[in-house]
Amino acid sequence: MLPILVRLLFAGLLVAAVAARADSRAPTVSDRPNILWITAEDIGPLLGSYGDPLAETPSLDRLADTGLRFEHAYANYPVCAPARSTLIFGVYASTLGTEHMRSWQPVPPWFRLLPQYLRMAGYYTSNNAKTDYNFRGNWDAVWDDSGPGAHYRNRPPGRPFFAVFNLNDTHESRLKPTNVAEDIERGLLPAQPRLAPRELWLPPYLPEGAVIREDVARQYDLVTALDRRVGELLAELDAAELADDTLVFFFGDHGGTLARSKRFVYDTGTRVPLILRIPERFAALAPESRTGVSERLVSVS
Repeated sequence: MLPILVRLLFAGLLVAAVAARADSRAPTVSDRPNILWITAEDIGPLLGSYGDPLAETPSLDRLADTGLRFEHAYANYPVCAPARSTLIFGVYASTLGTEHMRSWQPVPPWFRLLPQYLRMAGYYTSNNAKTDYNFRGNWDAVWDDSGPGAHYRNRPPGRPFFAVFNLNDTHESRLKPTNVAEDIERGLLPAQPRLAPRELWLPPYLPEGAVIREDVARQYDLVTALDRRVGELLAELDAAELADDTLVFFFGDHGGTLARSKRFVYDTGTRVPLILRIPERFAALAPESRTGVSERLVSVS
């Protein structure tokens, strides 16, 4: 099954191609949606819109209110690089030979990445900034710009964009005490967890202990920090008056970070949030409806 994100993006290209053929001209920017692709790392559905009563995620909840939220979205792998290789190619990592973490197997040269197809179709492709797809690629052939400063605002006039923003606020490494201390000093996290660790309910598969409770509480703080970053990206889109021309994808690369999550092929390691916002003028691209909740079982990678 082709991941739903890849199928939607190719559907957009097909619509543009049909319109171009009908009009006997190259499709203009207005014929093709921009694409804002926001990836979060190591996150399960710990969002208010997914019914988590402890989550503080106003930006993502508003996105869900105006978009389509998928209740049953899963990654094919519970760890980042194999999941990402599947995501960026639209081909299972087991087919590519990239299923083993840090294997760095060469990918057959006839396989192209999704951004390459979009670039060939006239899109400006930017990647901010992760390229951890479990293979060594020629990124200059894939992205118009890739790095910490990559942004759709740098595109030439008249070109639609495919812009990836990879947010690592919820990556497992952010739970390390040194990183927590750094984030507190930078003002990204509160000095004390918002939720009292001693009062949290723990699922039965987690061991009881102060360290585990602290990690769970801090995980919620990190999700809130992620939510702020998403809010900033959406505000930038609004300020540029591009929201009505842009498909917005928000999703996790795979499940959460705690025990029995990352690297474990359970629901906790593979289930992710997936929210799509499709402007009304591109309603034909919606997989079922533009807004609401989908109960379909879908793959994001």
